[in-house]
Amino acid sequence: MDERTRLRGFVAVVVVALGVGTVFLFASGTAGTDNWATVTSAVILATMALVAIVVARRGMKDLKSGFPMEDERSRAIKTRAGYLALYVSLYLILGLSFVHAMLEDNEISSLPTSEWLMVYVGIMGSIFLILTAYLKRKGVSG
Repeated sequence: MDERTRLRGFVAVVVVALGVGTVFLFASGTAGTDNWATVTSAVILATMALVAIVVARRGMKDLKSGFPMEDERSRAIKTRAGYLALYVSLYLILGLSFVHAMLEDNEISSLPTSEWLMVYVGIMGSIFLILTAYLKRKGVSG
């Protein structure tokens, strides 16, 4: 697939995701039932937009200079960071689920399960970003 086509596809997916997120943000804001969900949605939407802008600008800059958006080393680093993050996250989520179950049984926790799931997904994403940065700095590829 052509690099420009991949970049256009990325931009199209991001626009659709941000559009759906904006609709959800306005829907949760007009419902007025839970301010926490509206604030969380706004933060997630802003973070997605910021990351998309950075990635798209870097891709445009690389394409203008004649370089591919992603070389073999970058792909290998992302792949390795991805599967390491998956393994670490699975065991972490398993452990946190047991802690959450114990807190729920003893009625210590006041957060509902859906909010815990958002925290878990945030932890998984953070682990992936940390592993990607570490592997890029270390130079591991494969």
